[in-house]
Amino acid sequence: MQHLNPPAYSGKILFMNTDYELIALDMDDTLLRSDKTISDETVASFKKAREAGKHVVICTGRPVAELAPYDEQFKDIRYYICESGALVYDHFEKKIAAQHTIDAGAMAGITDVLDKEDLMVQFMVNGASIVEGAKIPHMDHYNMGVYIPLYSSVATPVNDIKSAIRKNAGSIEKMNLYHTSREASIRTSERLAAKNLPIERIYAEISSLEISPKGIHKGVGISDLASYLGIPIEKTIAVGDADNDIPMLQTAGLSLAMGNANDHAKAAADLIIPDNNHDGCLYAINKYILGICD
Repeated sequence: MQHLNPPAYSGKILFMNTDYELIALDMDDTLLRSDKTISDETVASFKKAREAGKHVVICTGRPVAELAPYDEQFKDIRYYICESGALVYDHFEKKIAAQHTIDAGAMAGITDVLDKEDLMVQFMVNGASIVEGAKIPHMDHYNMGVYIPLYSSVATPVNDIKSAIRKNAGSIEKMNLYHTSREASIRTSERLAAKNLPIERIYAEISSLEISPKGIHKGVGISDLASYLGIPIEKTIAVGDADNDIPMLQTAGLSLAMGNANDHAKAAADLIIPDNNHDGCLYAINKYILGICD
């Protein structure tokens, strides 16, 4: 594979390839190809890394529940950083290793804006996915149609999303607000900003707005896991493609942006690797974890 032109060098100290101990992979448009599949060669590299004593980690905005369809392919991956850093999960032991929740006091302000736009709400509690059930068949309206089979199989549907939010206030790790357009998600973000709530707001997908606990992002997730495992942050690698990956790209010892990444992610990365449809993650694991050069 041809290594793409890197952005300007960030000034980080880069180790020899096999000195890195952990690589965190974003899922959508990074590990997953456009059709939401993973190549067999990439799956095989997970086992090789584990046998070498290294950690391949999933670092995603998804809750644990949404990783269930990949359980067989992830059988050699022990740790998941889920919900944009709010939850670190031990896939082997089926237990939470680290957890952050949105301040209960912010929920009234969040629910107050939900009727201002045509949107679909998802929130996450202990790794579960809770959604507006009636809107699942219409997720294409919110630019999320590719996820209809996943949500139909693993999400917990509710009829009254506001009531469900109030019931779970203080236990919610993350919320996703799926809009019909980026302009609509920007308007929602601006309404939330005006309320000065203790939350993080970040744009994702085509027109989604993610809400996380104040100060929590994927960079915190990779730091939490590195600390849990006793791995120096300098010996971690982050791989991503979008704005919500930027904090982990800025935190890890080596940051790699996919060839299909947006300009913001590329600017935050140390190097650019092949795109998600050309096994960029396999390239990263082989080169920087296993020391197999192309």
